[in-house]
Amino acid sequence: MTKILILDDVVSYLDALTRALSFDYEIIKASNIEEAKDKSDQSIDLFLIDICLDENRPGIDRSGIDFLKWIKENFKDKPAIVMSAYRDYEAAVEALNLGAFKYLKKPIDLQELKSTIKEGLRSGK
Repeated sequence: MTKILILDDVVSYLDALTRALSFDYEIIKASNIEEAKDKSDQSIDLFLIDICLDENRPGIDRSGIDFLKWIKENFKDKPAIVMSAYRDYEAAVEALNLGAFKYLKKPIDLQELKSTIKEGLRSGK
């Protein structure tokens, strides 16, 4: 089964995404970068990353971008989708320039997310 690692610091959002996607994919959950790195390996087919991983610093924290850079250094052939509840245009552009397949705004539209995951898996970006 296709494996997706979801990195999001908001546990309720992480759980909701897991419930929504777990019928079609094996979900690996992480709530911080260290946990995400520990759980990352070649068996992960796609990464879904929240840009802001510190809700106390909205619009300032971009640690999800740091994880994206790490992924692209260590798993460059794996697609990554980034998401954010904050309208941070610069972070979105940076993520796409670093090789993210797509940027999605929260709240996530599940149909859009599912079709984006399928596209990302096909693209291998």
